Amino acid sequence: MSNIHYFQRYSQKENIVTNNTMLLFSRLYHYDTTRFNRFLQTLLQDSGENFDAAIQFRQQKRVKHSIPDAVIEQPSIKIIIETKLYGQENLKQLKNHCKSFKNEDLQILLLIGHEPIDDSYRRNVVQLLNDINSNREKKISFAAITFKDICKNFNEVLNDFDQEMHAIIADYESFCLEEKLIDNSQTKMRAVSVGDTLQQNLQYNLYYAPTSRGYQTHKYLGLYHRKSIRAIGKITAIADISYQHEQLIVENIVLGNLTEKQKNDVKHVIIEAKEKYGYFISEGHRFFFVDHFFESNYRKTSKYGLISSKYFDLADIQGYSKSMDAKDIATFLQDQVWE
Repeated sequence: MSNIHYFQRYSQKENIVTNNTMLLFSRLYHYDTTRFNRFLQTLLQDSGENFDAAIQFRQQKRVKHSIPDAVIEQPSIKIIIETKLYGQENLKQLKNHCKSFKNEDLQILLLIGHEPIDDSYRRNVVQLLNDINSNREKKISFAAITFKDICKNFNEVLNDFDQEMHAIIADYESFCLEEKLIDNSQTKMRAVSVGDTLQQNLQYNLYYAPTSRGYQTHKYLGLYHRKSIRAIGKITAIADISYQHEQLIVENIVLGNLTEKQKNDVKHVIIEAKEKYGYFISEGHRFFFVDHFFESNYRKTSKYGLISSKYFDLADIQGYSKSMDAKDIATFLQDQVWE
């Protein structure tokens, strides 16, 4: 069964990127306005604005010459978005965009790109807006973010049990990766929840899951068990393997090459999974092999356990260095925490 996409592909690139980004924002807004507020507050923090996009219910608020029992109100907000895919620096275009602002309470010009804008261009945009704002009562603010910022901040406002929203942001991030709007595969770690099989995973230095289960390209694999990532390894090979009539069949090699030892290990794992845990993995499963799982203790501090999987961009963790190997990463994250 193929994976379901929430966001369309195969269209004019710049238009589809903008449309998909707006769809993502809309899905979160209609799911939970409070979390949408938190998402935008963090995303637009360099604009210097503090705002609330939600409807407010107030009691005993004076309105000119009277005090009504209650008031329901919502501030007007307008965010004009310019998607920058090719490093364009078109100040004239931005100036024309600003003509679309009227008398909204909050006015933000938002640039979204695959990498941060350079300081000189930022200064030029700020100067442009200062000139425009000098003749306006309502001031236009400015913020510039990346697609990686969107994915990171969206994930941070979700709870573990928001499964549909996790699926939505995962598909949006996959879309960004496909379009090369984000490329963090070399610093990405996927933490997968394992239960009874933890010792089996450690013994054979592998992890398995249904072939139909989608995932993003990642370099490192973390084994999560009882509120902590217990071990971390670098992925060396990925393959779809079945075991029929006492014959091991390598159906598809996704990454790397398999050694004879790894093939023999898979045979033992498939038999053991059935006899010891009652798991039938002799067909329809993908196997992820690591060089070695190194012990760690990267603890989850939020209330709920990890239901399925979670991605970490190691580059976002203070102190991480790209020179680190899997063993270094496991040691680096030892006794650190995440939510």
